[in-house]
Amino acid sequence: MSKLRVHRLLLCLTLISSAATVGCGKAKQPWDTVYPATGVLLLEGKPLAGAQITLIPEDSEVPPSVRPTATTEIDGSFELGTYSKSDGAPAGSYKVLALHYPIVGSKENPSAGPNDLPKKYASQNTTDLKIEVTPDGTEPGELILRKK
Repeated sequence: MSKLRVHRLLLCLTLISSAATVGCGKAKQPWDTVYPATGVLLLEGKPLAGAQITLIPEDSEVPPSVRPTATTEIDGSFELGTYSKSDGAPAGSYKVLALHYPIVGSKENPSAGPNDLPKKYASQNTTDLKIEVTPDGTEPGELILRKK
């Protein structure tokens, strides 16, 4: 067999092998499916606008790339998103982190000030906020922050 024929044969075998593995992805994981998840963030009973919310799964098998997030609206409401804005969150139990950076400075030169929420809400080790996202679309409800 000539070198050219051997080269063509190897090329064909490589292409066939590649084509056979294209459809073979990893198995679907529970966190691949998201469900609508909305709620309201309140500080001392009043809606908190512009807060950043991040959910930390309590299931240690969920990869670090799965962290549903949201930003609260003027009325404190939020819609969680995991893979795109407001697409929902995987079912499960979560610790909730909340940060709020008020706008400081002048209208001409605004900037974000320091986080003005209690530090305990900024760490998964200290936050006492928790929510459950369910496949039936149950809303997490109200998350109530306390200044102390």
